[in-house]
Amino acid sequence: MVKRSVLEKLSDKDLLRYITEDTRSVPEAIEMAFDILKKRGYFFSELEIVQISQLIESKKKEELDYNALNTWDIDEDTKKATVSFYSQRAIWYFSILFGLFTGAILLAINLFTLSKKKEAVMTLLFGFGYTIALILVYKEFKDYFDQSRFTGILLYGIGAAVLQFGFWDQYLKGIKYKKRSIIVPLVICLIVLSLIILRLIMFIR
Repeated sequence: MVKRSVLEKLSDKDLLRYITEDTRSVPEAIEMAFDILKKRGYFFSELEIVQISQLIESKKKEELDYNALNTWDIDEDTKKATVSFYSQRAIWYFSILFGLFTGAILLAINLFTLSKKKEAVMTLLFGFGYTIALILVYKEFKDYFDQSRFTGILLYGIGAAVLQFGFWDQYLKGIKYKKRSIIVPLVICLIVLSLIILRLIMFIR
């Protein structure tokens, strides 16, 4: 979020950087910088005004194109959000890297935040149930899975996709949210993973 009060403290030279063609600033920041300079009496030729207007429109179009492609985290909005969620992208990566049940836990926490207890419990049941089912399938077809690791990744991906396009889209779609830090769940997962690896090493010895 761009604050006008911050831009107003900048010098003309710094503000001009916001309206150059190679700027990486968001359209809102470019518009504010342009408006502040005009109010300070900075002279712009007609050609410069047209170029800056075209730059702003171009940046707005880039944002629209990005949002059209970025179907994940589309509802993230720090300006309008009143709740904090673990993002869709975070849930996806946790599901793939640490097991589907971890992604289900993060999604369930989001639902508990909105007091959607029934939906949260259903999400947890799916996460744990799917994980148990995968374990049973792996035991039954162990030789096949050992030869084709891609199949295991594919099955995890299917479960993660159900969390994203099934549970999230059904229960949380359209709700504006701020991204919640993943540091705590990441540390917990890494500690648990380290303990499991340590236990395996001790068992082998």
